[in-house]
Amino acid sequence: MKLTRLVIGAAAVLTGLSAVAAEISTSSNLTLLAIDGQKASGGLLKQNKNVTVSDNEVHQVVVQVSEIIRSGSDRRLFESSPIVVKFNAGSGNIMINADSIGDENGAEKFAKNPVIKVSSNGQTIDSQQEALAQEGFFPGRNLADDLSAYNSSGAKAAVAGFATASMPVAMGMANVGKAQKGKVTVQGENVAEQQLQYWFQQADKETQQRFLNWAKKQ
Repeated sequence: MKLTRLVIGAAAVLTGLSAVAAEISTSSNLTLLAIDGQKASGGLLKQNKNVTVSDNEVHQVVVQVSEIIRSGSDRRLFESSPIVVKFNAGSGNIMINADSIGDENGAEKFAKNPVIKVSSNGQTIDSQQEALAQEGFFPGRNLADDLSAYNSSGAKAAVAGFATASMPVAMGMANVGKAQKGKVTVQGENVAEQQLQYWFQQADKETQQRFLNWAKKQ
């Protein structure tokens, strides 16, 4: 499975030691929404992100499973609720992984019992995880407030120190006004390519043409 990599420089604060490079990788069906109370910058196609954190401390990520799944003879986009995951990074490389959803049966099982796996150098790391309840008509826009409220709640994956962390403006309303289509066929080497195909086929003809005109200029 191709990996999306998040490179983290582990700062040795007040020790006089050089920072030790650590790498956090996620499975290709995971989108990183936030880390340590801060919204992750960039979108799905900007896969490499550099941040600085300290090692051997508790960290928290918010992830979302996003995958094209089989639905009868068709395919559709499955997107999970945001999932908060808390773990101790230690000093080794970290892998955050979600098993492939596959089909509607897998989507139903994951929705009822979402499981995100965290490991370091091949060894499972203990983690606490919980779906992030979101409010509002467009919940994605309230990620900052929802996460801050969650971290103030004392819930099992909460980190009180991240409760008041400032976060950039939440992601835009990507699903507003999209056209509803019939059968959608997607093929691709990775989730990003599959999602581009999916949303392109969901759009109306005018939107498709604007996208093609834009793509030619890139």
